[in-house]
Amino acid sequence: MSLRRSRFEIYRELLTQVHNGNVHPTRMMYSTELPWPAFNQVIKTLISQEFLSEVEDQVDKRSGARYRVTEKGERFLEYLGKALDSVDLIEETQFINSS
Repeated sequence: MSLRRSRFEIYRELLTQVHNGNVHPTRMMYSTELPWPAFNQVIKTLISQEFLSEVEDQVDKRSGARYRVTEKGERFLEYLGKALDSVDLIEETQFINSS
């Protein structure tokens, strides 16, 4: 059973994908399992917050948009990862204690 992801989990997933070299929009969309309209909304948010930047391919202009994580995005990804990991640990502890 799949659980609904929070907005921050989606941000983390997308930033991690780009950080790991998955820079093409369609591949990013498939790997994060988001529908195209939701994916576009998240990408616009990440760009407006300066966590991602759009990069032009100088060699092949037909390939469309590519993205890279900015320095601000790297810091956000690091802090967000720590915060989400902490929340996961707290939830696991609460689940174990309630059993």
